[in-house]
Formats: sequence, structure tokens, C-alpha cells
Amino acid sequence: MTADELLCIHLTGIVQGVGMRYYVKDLAGKMGLRGFVQNTPNGRVKCMVQGDRAKLELFVTALKNAPRGRVTDVTVESSAVAEVFSDFHIRF
Repeated sequence: MTADELLCIHLTGIVQGVGMRYYVKDLAGKMGLRGFVQNTPNGRVKCMVQGDRAKLELFVTALKNAPRGRVTDVTVESSAVAEVFSDFHIRF
């Protein structure tokens, strides 16, 4: 069994006020991923997501083609944060 990976993802575009956080939470839940999603003061949406590499790749692809708002850029970085999440939730 491989260790879960943790990614920090930023969504840029028309991503606030369009239900993006709820879409991300639902998608992550369906894929069995853990972490959180939140709006940022600079107008982006931030996701910290943890799980299996293959599921994370599918998750990122789905975010690039999100049916809500208009995602113009998806920035993905591996995270060295040692936090372990038990579920996926929205941070306000």
C-alpha cells in the first residue's frame, strides 16, 4: 500500500460566488478524498486534498473542467504539510 499524497490546489477564474466550493466538496467526497476547500481573499479557491495519486490526478482533471463558474487556471503543488485529514469539508 502506498502512502497518500497531499496536494495544494488553487483555482483561478470566476470561481467565487458560483458554488465552486460545494462542487469541489461533492467531487472529493465521491472520490473518497480528504481535505478542505476554501475561498481566498485574492478571489481564488484553495483546496488541500489528500488521497491516492490516481484519484488525485482524476480530481485535478475534473477541476479543470468544472461545470461551475469558469476555471482559467489550476495550480497544483505537492505539500509537505504533515496534517492528516479524516474527511473533506468546506472552510469558511
